[in-house]
Amino acid sequence: MPSSASQGSPVYVRYRDHVLFKNIQQPTAEAVERETIGWLTKQTDEIMLIEHDRTIPNLQISSGQGNGIIILKSCVIEIRELPLQKTSDCHLNSSEAIVKGEYALQPKKRKTQNGTGTQRCRP
Repeated sequence: MPSSASQGSPVYVRYRDHVLFKNIQQPTAEAVERETIGWLTKQTDEIMLIEHDRTIPNLQISSGQGNGIIILKSCVIEIRELPLQKTSDCHLNSSEAIVKGEYALQPKKRKTQNGTGTQRCRP
């Protein structure tokens, strides 16, 4: 069994997934290996619930909604806690705020725009 992670912590999970097939003459006889990252929200002896998209708790929204996956622990190949920051002031694993110049696609440098910043269509 892979090492366990503490509840509420961000995790990386590699697991074997069940395969759904339809209208295939020779389906694969093996489970597909997949991976996911998210927060370990709940777990029992048999399953773990990994949330990968969730509402940030605040005073206006007491209990938000989330999206995730339930994985059978018997299918888990590897699980690791991720070293993310525990504050909402920073961007995931960056301890400093990202400034606008650090983003990969800066509006003035996009190839799909002309020099004025507007898109031009060719006939």
